[in-house]
Amino acid sequence: MHIEVTSTDPAAAAEFYARAFGWVSEPSPHLPGYLTARTGSGTGIDAAIMDRRYQGQSTILWIAVDDIEVTLAAVEGAGGERGELHDLPGVGRVGYVTAPDGVVIGVKQAA
Repeated sequence: MHIEVTSTDPAAAAEFYARAFGWVSEPSPHLPGYLTARTGSGTGIDAAIMDRRYQGQSTILWIAVDDIEVTLAAVEGAGGERGELHDLPGVGRVGYVTAPDGVVIGVKQAA
């Protein structure tokens, strides 16, 4: 679905990605220190740049799911851990899960 890149300075990171790769970033209306980024035209995926205070992992893969509760149960059944869910107006239900090896993955059920 998309990736999140974390940074201790999201504005500076957004400037780097803009200059190096042409990403166009703008602040999210939902979370301070979080920028959405259009990574270009074509069949790729878009990104976000967020303050590392929210997640310490440097890059986070996001997966779109049909039913987030079923997905969370499957994650737990496979030995992973579920995190808290949040409703984002106009976006959907989102949350993080953790794989058994400690990798954080975002999951989203569209609104």
